[in-house]
Amino acid sequence: MSPSNQSPQAVSKDASFPQNCRAELLFYAQTRTDPFEPTKVLGEYPCDYTREDWERRWTEWDSHRNPYVHLFLCREHARKLGLIV
Repeated sequence: MSPSNQSPQAVSKDASFPQNCRAELLFYAQTRTDPFEPTKVLGEYPCDYTREDWERRWTEWDSHRNPYVHLFLCREHARKLGLIV
């Protein structure tokens, strides 16, 4: 599933995921040659999916509006969004 097929409402917060999940993967802004090839996160960062401004971040990243927005996501959320299999 391509992430561009997802709407912000389709990826809104899900109560089944803990609010303190940690990012494992970094998806760079979609100005790179292969934006869907994640980089492993080597630090302790919260998963962006649990941020209050998640819908805005997802919309900016998915629509290519902001080349500086990178997504820090746990594997479960990345999978749910269709960014990884």
